Amino acid sequence: MEKDDDKLEQFLQQLQDSNPILQFFGVMIVGMIPFIEGYFAVPVGIAIGFPAVLTIVAAIAGNWISVMVVILASDRVKQWLQRRKTSERKQEKQNKRLERGQKLFHKYGVPGVSLLGPLLIGDHIAALVCIASGASKRYVMIWQTIAIVVWAVGMGILVLLGIKVVK
Repeated sequence: MEKDDDKLEQFLQQLQDSNPILQFFGVMIVGMIPFIEGYFAVPVGIAIGFPAVLTIVAAIAGNWISVMVVILASDRVKQWLQRRKTSERKQEKQNKRLERGQKLFHKYGVPGVSLLGPLLIGDHIAALVCIASGASKRYVMIWQTIAIVVWAVGMGILVLLGIKVVK
């Protein structure tokens, strides 16, 4: 784990020292990572000194692209997950996330899973849960887009307010 922390720190340092175009794509890449997603990419981008609005746009773009790929490839992803052999512990953790997602879906539908998903199961799994539960890909895409924008903008506002409070 320590090596991963060192690699992340090196990546962020290189990103901070790079030109704005590379910073934009770096924040996009961070936003694409499942369970890190746009709402984590925003504070990272702002922390490295990248302008807040561009950071939010890059985080949204990265998160959105990766979630749309999952939605569009959901049939293949479902097949892959079914074929994948995982340890019992990993399988148990994955099943808990899926169960949590199913409960959310039955209680709140696609809008609720999309908006609450980042907190509980991640955007990518939230999208898969919605599709696996019978929602149309188009409807899931609309609500995932709304959720990604809301979370990234909300996190950007919180980070900026936090910076103003500290100053």
